[in-house]
This record gives sequence, structure tokens and C-alpha cells, in this order.
Amino acid sequence: MVMPAADIPELSTIIVPRERIGQRVIELAGEITQAMGPRELTIVCVLDGAIVFVAGLMRHLRIPVQVQTVMASSYRGQATQPAKLELRLGPAADLNGQDVLIVDDIQDTGATLQGVAERIRSLSPAGCKTCVLLRKDPPHAASAGRIEPDFVGFDIPDVFVVGYGLDFDGLYRNLPDIVVLARHQGAGS
Repeated sequence: MVMPAADIPELSTIIVPRERIGQRVIELAGEITQAMGPRELTIVCVLDGAIVFVAGLMRHLRIPVQVQTVMASSYRGQATQPAKLELRLGPAADLNGQDVLIVDDIQDTGATLQGVAERIRSLSPAGCKTCVLLRKDPPHAASAGRIEPDFVGFDIPDVFVVGYGLDFDGLYRNLPDIVVLARHQGAGS
């Protein structure tokens, strides 16, 4: 379902409406529960963008869950190419022997997910899987050979999107839908 995002002039088109997001989050929780089995799961939430997604996802998981966070910063403002990836894992993150699910908001070039997965795997978890809400069509040369997430909410075109945790310079994370930012309609984020 595609409709205009009329409330805020900077926003162009809703590409994933809130109802579909809610349905897919429930479906993903079922897929993850099935794949991970009954053991306790440690979700590593990639801050800040994945907070909203993780909050929705963990409410529907039917297994014991704990949450750790990692700060992974590679984008600045409207940049469409990642800068050097910086990772800061929370101080309580002892992932040795744990079943881990890395959850991120969006996969663009794949650099963030790849970097976080490499760092987490270096901490000797029992298992490590990945989940993204959105996976962009890979237009960038840098995306060649990118890690493929184990769980994907939606595949989207290469457009700059905000909402449901995704932001532009800190704005629009609170929107309930995934929306194209009009001023970047031709450029990916």
C-alpha cells in the first residue's frame, strides 16, 4: 500500500505502513523463535535506529530474552556513503556461550552489520544470527559481498527513508510508518 505522507511537507511517500510493519514484526518473532529454539536469546540492539524495532520484536518472542546494545556509527546527516565504522559495546556484554541475535534497522551497504557481526563473533557466542527491519536493493559497489541477514522484514528500493526508528539528523524516528524523505527521493541513505 502506497500513500502520500501529507502531515509533514518533507515527507514524500509511505512505503511501509504501520499496519504492515506490525504484522511483519509478529511474523519475524515467530520465525526467530522457531529458528533459535527454547534457549535464552541475547538481542544485541544496534543503537539508535533499531530501538523501536527491538521493542516491538521482543514483545512477540516466545523465548527468554535479554538485551545488550552496541553503538555503531558510520553515517553523518545526509551522507549516503558510510564513514569509518565505530563500535561501542555496552559494558555488561559478556556474550561468551550465548545465543545472540544482532538486530539493526536497515541494511544499506552492509558495512555496519558486517562490522557488528565480526565484533560479536570475536566474543565467542554459542551462535550469532542477524536481523534487519529493512534491506535496501544494493546499488553501491561497497555492497558487493555484503553479509546477508538471517531475518529480513522488508526489501526496499534505494531511497532515503525515515520512521519507525530511522532518522534524518535525529528527526522522524517517532513516525509509525516507513516514509521516503522527499528532499532525498532520488538518493539512498
